[in-house]
Amino acid sequence: MKSLARGTLALILAAVAVMSTSGGVYASEEHVVQPGETLSEIAKRYGTTVEILQELNDLPDVNYVRYGQRLLIDGGEDVPETAEIVDRFQLYTVQPGDTLFRLAGKHGISLTRLMTINGFTSEEWLSLGQELLVPHALAPGAQPADPVTGLQPASPISATQPGPTRLSVHIVQAGESLVDIAALHEVNPGALARLNDLQNYGTLEPGLLLRIPSENALELLENMEQRLDWSLYPTLTERWIEVDLNEQIAIAYEGARPVKVFVISSGVGDSPTVTGTYRIWVKIAMQDMRGGNRATGTSYHVEEVKNVQYFFEDYAFHGTYWHSNFGRPMSRGCINLTEDDAEWLFDWAFPFMYDDDDDGWMFSTDINPGTLVLIHER
Repeated sequence: MKSLARGTLALILAAVAVMSTSGGVYASEEHVVQPGETLSEIAKRYGTTVEILQELNDLPDVNYVRYGQRLLIDGGEDVPETAEIVDRFQLYTVQPGDTLFRLAGKHGISLTRLMTINGFTSEEWLSLGQELLVPHALAPGAQPADPVTGLQPASPISATQPGPTRLSVHIVQAGESLVDIAALHEVNPGALARLNDLQNYGTLEPGLLLRIPSENALELLENMEQRLDWSLYPTLTERWIEVDLNEQIAIAYEGARPVKVFVISSGVGDSPTVTGTYRIWVKIAMQDMRGGNRATGTSYHVEEVKNVQYFFEDYAFHGTYWHSNFGRPMSRGCINLTEDDAEWLFDWAFPFMYDDDDDGWMFSTDINPGTLVLIHER
């Protein structure tokens, strides 16, 4: 990011003036109705009333809103006063790869807030050289892993062994596939395949006896030829997540003790998942995702992705409903989990708190740091 130089103050004031004269001073906040939502729930979420929403949106029936309907939440929020602009914001010149979403995350504010500051009424494609107002302060970056302290477990090897598991089996019936059986028992199909050493996700031989993974799936660690050496653990005193790209698994730890195992899908081809040690820096319960490049035919737009947790730039753990091939690289760099696994990890990992002004985004802070994430491959 370019630093402020002489004349920046004049540029900022000019930018504010341009937005004021172009009618962009007001950015009306909108809400897209989700399945099952009621007008009263939406009003409560935004701290307003049903009557105000009804008047703003000319709704004939307060008892009916439809999925996908766009509701105006207020008449528009003022862009910050000039004094606040000078004190808190600076001009940023758009660089290759920038999006409004990435810039919002980098500067620790919500997408809606960044749009409001710049007078956008919808998320827009940015152009190189375009100037935007952004906060001076950056969001907390990836923090180094905590050093292994003298608080060693009495027996690190035994501490990492899976505990007793619930015995459960399934006898394959004619026409059943692995995905069918996984859905029946509400388990990850990749975990079911891994536990039974199956390569074929299609139809299975009738009469085959399958072992069903337990709720925490710790038994998947039993047959792993190689595990991360405990001396390489980033911490022995807090929660953390290991992602083994070779094994296509993630493990949630409490110190040195594994508490749950997930079979995942990581990045494939020219979109690999990053490796290193990070912290979850922001999370949100649901969002639409889009990216890629239209010119190369790699663009995508996926709606209502649930339980999203970003650990480095726009790399994230998230629920996945568009494939069941867990255990095989499938993503554009993110860590794909089943929707159930993503929900469990979302509820377990930090940060927990969020500000109502951040539209459901939960940002990591110094006093509420995100959970450690260690991603490696052999």
